[in-house]
Amino acid sequence: MPSGTVIGVSPDVLDLSKESHNTSNDESLVSAESYQNPPSDDILTRCSSGQSSHISTEMSTAQGSTRQVADSSTTSMSSIRSLPSTPRRTVCSTPVNSSTKPPNIIIFSDSPSASECVKAALELTLVNDRYVIHKLTFAEMLSTTWPDDAILVVIHGNVPAPFKPVVMNYLAKGSGSLLCLCSDFLGSILPMFHTAEVRPNELVHCSYKSWKHVPLMHHVFCYQPTPSDAKFSYDEQVSLRAIPESVVIKDSDSKSHKLKMTFWGSKKHGKRQVCFSLYSLMWLQKVVFSQVHLETAPDQFEDTDNKREALTNSDKARLEILSDVLCSHLELKCAPKKSSSIGYSLGYFLGNHEAKLELIEKLKEDKKIENNVLTNGLMKMKFCGKGVTPPPPSESMLPILIHSCPESFSTVEYYENLKTESIGRLVIFSEVMSSCLSVIDNLNLVHGLAVIPFYQTKGVGRSGNTWLSPKGSAMFTIQVHIPLKSYLGQHLSILQFIATLAIVASICELPNLEDLDVGIKWPNDIYVNKSTKMGGVALKTTIFGDKAVVNMGCGINLNNKEPTVCLNDVITSLSKEKNVKIPRLSFEKYFSGVFNKMEQIINIFNEGRTDEFYRSYYQYWLHSDAEVKVTNEDKSTQLVKITGIDEFGFLTAETAKGVTITVQPDGNSFDMMAGLISPKLSQ
Repeated sequence: MPSGTVIGVSPDVLDLSKESHNTSNDESLVSAESYQNPPSDDILTRCSSGQSSHISTEMSTAQGSTRQVADSSTTSMSSIRSLPSTPRRTVCSTPVNSSTKPPNIIIFSDSPSASECVKAALELTLVNDRYVIHKLTFAEMLSTTWPDDAILVVIHGNVPAPFKPVVMNYLAKGSGSLLCLCSDFLGSILPMFHTAEVRPNELVHCSYKSWKHVPLMHHVFCYQPTPSDAKFSYDEQVSLRAIPESVVIKDSDSKSHKLKMTFWGSKKHGKRQVCFSLYSLMWLQKVVFSQVHLETAPDQFEDTDNKREALTNSDKARLEILSDVLCSHLELKCAPKKSSSIGYSLGYFLGNHEAKLELIEKLKEDKKIENNVLTNGLMKMKFCGKGVTPPPPSESMLPILIHSCPESFSTVEYYENLKTESIGRLVIFSEVMSSCLSVIDNLNLVHGLAVIPFYQTKGVGRSGNTWLSPKGSAMFTIQVHIPLKSYLGQHLSILQFIATLAIVASICELPNLEDLDVGIKWPNDIYVNKSTKMGGVALKTTIFGDKAVVNMGCGINLNNKEPTVCLNDVITSLSKEKNVKIPRLSFEKYFSGVFNKMEQIINIFNEGRTDEFYRSYYQYWLHSDAEVKVTNEDKSTQLVKITGIDEFGFLTAETAKGVTITVQPDGNSFDMMAGLISPKLSQ
């Protein structure tokens, strides 16, 4: 197979003692798209009046941390919040058919532009709002957490030598798959493919299943078995016989694993025709290699010799082939995308009329609004009064009607259930918008303003990760203003805990739902039945003068069954189990309930009743007496027992010697509980 364009690899069992990944282990449950790390102690930086400054909300790693870890014999309860002696509330676990968390797909490339091409191709072929796609750097790929959380890793281009054993270990010990696009990693699996012939800007014709003679661009390097002479001439049958039926790789524990190979398809260039190969499945994971650019759109190539025209004509087939590879061989869910544009919706400004006009006037005085248009980065919002024809809504334009109410959102039900003074009193609602955060990001608006979409086309979570926003999920971003001199102003990281508690408590305090098994996974994920992720929180903070403006993005699966499980299905199951009629939760009642509880909790802090918050928080969290592995400053590891959170939200734990330590995440984007570090130990 001298220049095979696609090769697939799948494992055949050689060592039956291979350890399987336990998806129910609590250390592997956090999903990246909805996490915002607690900040370090010196997070606050003041700005002159009228100016704003972003503050880092990423928890510092061991290398940059200056936090002191307290000894249990000398630390007061004001700084270490231990678990209460009262047991966690009794809950009723309701079985649901679901995945435990949204599946992660990881892209690694030596080229940022290539990563974007891969991401775009995946988004065009995979079903919407099911997979979380991450683009990781080389340093992030060397971390130890992603292999347990990835259903697929896509590698494009050259693989650095230190990274190759990491990928080998992922293949041997993990349960995910690998897709290599125009990558030299082929030679790591099949050493005879270390040899490459340079073929710049070469158009080839590929046949795969029912797709025949499809024009595709070949990788600049054509990896093939070591040739018998320097001119790379070969006999096809001889080359095929040079490929073994299986190869053996070893994991980090030196255990051997066999990868069985199967060939499929063909590629023709001139008079040459070679195999287009795919390997069969024996374990859960597969490896697929492609030496043609299945990921790159035609407009990314130079227009020479009419190649772009040929590629444009075959682009539909390119995506169909990629979709079939992902679906048939890597077992992902794919769906063709409609060519029609997304139907963005009008926005509606809801709430007290005088309060709405007051905010608009404030923005005009601050020179934020010109001709009734508020420009915020790439997003423009036009406030439309009576008799004004709104512009067409789009990804970058949100027309907001001031005097109208939407048909799809009941303002009557919402405001009848809303009991707050500020939180949620003003709402910008739209059925479909690009991102609720983009509407208010970097703006100093008003305390309690909420943005509620029914669907986001470009939801953004932590570190730029995808925030899945399937239809049926309940999402909002709420802006809160916190004086920096207040207790919360000096402990801003606690706001994410307030948000998660507000969501969980507002649900479980409803009639007949007190036994619902909904809990909090540190720091800000929401789980049902202790194992299935149902929602999460992400925060972004900006300092304006003497106050912090915090935009809290929150979302749970309310009516959507994908990608994991939805709250109303769990409520229905509980209703049948208890033989009690429990109504499903409407969007309006859910939002109003969360906002009611959020304002109550903020008032608890403002009134100095912080211990009341912690007592309530521990009733819902999932980590009582949990044991986790912690990496010490000297790189050694130890098992510790979680005892609670401190005043900044860092985890506190007790060592085997009875010493209380404070631990923090190592900065990975996948499982905060699986990457804990202890910057310093006090003996």
